[in-house]
Amino acid sequence: MPIPYLLTALLYLFVAIFVAADASLVSLNLASAFPALRWVRAHFITLGIVSQVIFGLLPVLVASLAKKSKPAFRWDIWLTLNAGFVALVAGFAGVNHPMIFAGGTLIFIAATLLFMQLWNARGGNAPASLKFYIAGVFYLFVGIIVGTGLWLNWSEALYIKVPLEVHIHANSWGFMSLVFAGLFVDFIPMITGRPLGVKNAVAYIYWGMTLGAFGLVLGPWLGGSLPPTVTGLILHLSATILLIVLAGRALKASGHLSTAGGWHLLASYAWILLPVLVAPLILTHIIAGGPVESIAPQPLIYGWILQFGVALIPYIARRFFLKQETPQLGGSWLSLAGIVLGSVLVWVSIFLVDMRGVLYGIGFALYALAMIPPVKELFEIVRDGFKKIENF
Repeated sequence: MPIPYLLTALLYLFVAIFVAADASLVSLNLASAFPALRWVRAHFITLGIVSQVIFGLLPVLVASLAKKSKPAFRWDIWLTLNAGFVALVAGFAGVNHPMIFAGGTLIFIAATLLFMQLWNARGGNAPASLKFYIAGVFYLFVGIIVGTGLWLNWSEALYIKVPLEVHIHANSWGFMSLVFAGLFVDFIPMITGRPLGVKNAVAYIYWGMTLGAFGLVLGPWLGGSLPPTVTGLILHLSATILLIVLAGRALKASGHLSTAGGWHLLASYAWILLPVLVAPLILTHIIAGGPVESIAPQPLIYGWILQFGVALIPYIARRFFLKQETPQLGGSWLSLAGIVLGSVLVWVSIFLVDMRGVLYGIGFALYALAMIPPVKELFEIVRDGFKKIENF
């Protein structure tokens, strides 16, 4: 994994601790909020931490698995991604529309350059995971366009009825789900010494997630149309459950479920499955959709995306930066307990309205505490790597 991406991921993870702590203080009425706080929090995890790893890792990983020479580091991709992220956060903080447009445009350019890199890696000995990565970045395009348009009133021109849901679904059930599944396909054999599953199972996971994400994006695009939404839910849910079962079997057989890292990987998926399981109750009006739709994305981001990264990012850094042959997964029992309990409290706050501020505040305090061990762990990896470089 290229050093610039590793350093920026560490930087954003460190800042994310303070952002989560600020969210806790705001919810407990101990500090004042500034505009678009939740958008800043969300993007520090997605674009600020996890996407750094994805953009930096995928070209190197695909080339390595295809037994091709390591691609040259692309400063243009790194610069446009991070300049776009900084512009986006600055635009959110002041609700500055031109800055948001500039940030979204730069990130779209970075995603396009990454897509071209991955597309050109097709053929030959390209790994089975490559199609997951290419499809995932395609959904990222949709998420960027719709997300930027949320602030610039593009939704009417694009005939999008529920733009926020489209943005979240494209990024979560499209981009992140497909890329994470591809990482499982690639890294489960490295971690456990056994393949994720047979070829047909991997193919079903790919098509189930790809087509399922399409239905989950199309449904809110059309204003909550049930046929594409329900079809998407069934396809995506079945593919995700199969992925978890196969990964769980491999992790258990290899003894990795005796470690916090193995449980981080599996526990993270509870927080993407929960919104999917609750969706039918919203569609049938058994529970109100508003509070779920406004609050549930937070445990989705911290409980699933961040937690997945807590386990896998240190493993990737140890393998590709420290060159360890059998690296351990990241995370600790403290980070696991903090993220899981924090996500439980944030979810409970949806339904206990009178206690929402307190539960939400405690949940984010636990998120902040849970991120301290991963920051320390990643810092030590970076420090040890640079010591090796200095002594070389």
